[in-house]
Amino acid sequence: MKKCISGMLQQVIGLSVLNMALVSVVQAADLDDGVISPIVGVNAGLCLGVKDSSNSAGATLQSQTCNGSNYQKWQMSKDAARYFTIKNVGSGLCLDVTGWSSSEGTVLQQWTCSSADVQKWNVSDQGGDQYAVISKYSNLAMDVYGARKTNGVDIIQWSWNGAANQKWTFPNATSGGSGSSDGPIGFGSGVTGGAGGEVVTVSTPDQLKSALSGNTPRIIRVSGSIDFRNTEGNATELGCTYSENSCSYNGKQEKILNVGSYCSGRSLYNITYDKAGKSPLTVGSNKTIIGVGAYSGIKGKGLRMVSGVSNVIIRNLSITDINDGIIWGGDAITIDNASKIWIDHNYLARIGRQFIVTGWGTAQNVTISGNYLDGTTDYGHYCNRRHYWNALLLGENQSITIVGNRFHMTSGRSPKFSKQSSASSAGILHMVNNYFDQNYGVGFDGDYAGTVLMEGNYYEKGSNFSPIASSSTGTPLFAPLDSSIGSANNTCRSVLGRNCQSNYDTNSQGNFVINSSAMSNIQGNGSWLNAVRSVSPKSYSEVKSQSFGPQSNITY
Repeated sequence: MKKCISGMLQQVIGLSVLNMALVSVVQAADLDDGVISPIVGVNAGLCLGVKDSSNSAGATLQSQTCNGSNYQKWQMSKDAARYFTIKNVGSGLCLDVTGWSSSEGTVLQQWTCSSADVQKWNVSDQGGDQYAVISKYSNLAMDVYGARKTNGVDIIQWSWNGAANQKWTFPNATSGGSGSSDGPIGFGSGVTGGAGGEVVTVSTPDQLKSALSGNTPRIIRVSGSIDFRNTEGNATELGCTYSENSCSYNGKQEKILNVGSYCSGRSLYNITYDKAGKSPLTVGSNKTIIGVGAYSGIKGKGLRMVSGVSNVIIRNLSITDINDGIIWGGDAITIDNASKIWIDHNYLARIGRQFIVTGWGTAQNVTISGNYLDGTTDYGHYCNRRHYWNALLLGENQSITIVGNRFHMTSGRSPKFSKQSSASSAGILHMVNNYFDQNYGVGFDGDYAGTVLMEGNYYEKGSNFSPIASSSTGTPLFAPLDSSIGSANNTCRSVLGRNCQSNYDTNSQGNFVINSSAMSNIQGNGSWLNAVRSVSPKSYSEVKSQSFGPQSNITY
């Protein structure tokens, strides 16, 4: 009798423990939808990766030494029932239970993404930023085989037991109120800036200059507005006025300095400008420059990454008031022969020349996201108080993702994507989920020199506004509208493994073309293909509700 009671008690206790475990497993995860992150095992600090960095359906998954590869990064997409699909950034294939198996010990694989239950996962909070990953289909947990701690161990499914080899962290994916907590997507994916380096807070011009120097990793917190205006004196040079700029607002008229042949055949006169604007701050490699709160930034001087600089993050800053109305008076952000750059959630306004400019060297692995490019000015190039010089991308073999930005009150170069005559190619531009409002003239302006994919962009009705210049229709450009998305998606699914998102245009200009050579170019370049696949565009219906410019909750 005692044995029977004891056995019953053990069963009750066992069931209680099991129920406690199950309660823990089904707690709702606080991971954001759409984020990209490594998945790191608590057992040994190794990353979930695809064996041999394979692009093949059926390739198995392993616990690997973390190396930052796209084959160790995963995009999390949550459905209405809060189950996640987990897609590998490198291959574009999804975490899958091999052979629809319900057996313990089955090795997990990657497979063509679908809505099947074998690709749906309950990612549940276990406390301490650790998570269980449970298959909806088999109800078994993702597990490092044998709790081994060496590189190359198989990832299997096994009954949940709460051990460390069944717990995982998502370093970039928790929704801790830090704005773009998932980090850069697209071509800039993997940029880390000053991560791991010293953290300094700057509030004066000299402090900022010092912190930006050298290649030592450093996180630079810009506190308040650092004003360079009138710190280096004025200069006077000859310049001119274009005939289309003969107007003025509040007594102000756009002028152009006589650089090169810009004033050829025009009357010259003296133009005085602030010298600080023409000498931007040089940023060293491995830097994060981030504004503290929503109202910090730099006035009167821009930032530049040149001469091989790499791994730079510029976030949450207002960069404004650089010789407004004087063309060649200074740019806000310059990238020339630099790579791995993330420009995120900044406010750019009242700049003499370009908000963002690349060239003549390369600008590779660049993501420009969440920025507010505000062209409102008293010096409108076409006498309409809209800025013309917005984003001029003229580097060689560029690879740039422009995602989730607002282009407001512009009258051209939004963006212009081309190359110098001596360059072999302009490279690739992926424009995704950008919002254009109160624009005039031309939005995108390109030529045959580069490959362009445009998805999910929203173009409000503008005054005499063409979202795509007619001269750009010969470009390898893939820009579907609702009217063409059906046929376009046959190509998108074949090349990208997903549907594309159509663009929305209320201007009826008709220059949204579907040039299949653009997709052929992407398919033929492995790094391009991986970067484009890593982006999951939203519908254009969601674009206007995005957050643009600096935010109070963005931190490093």
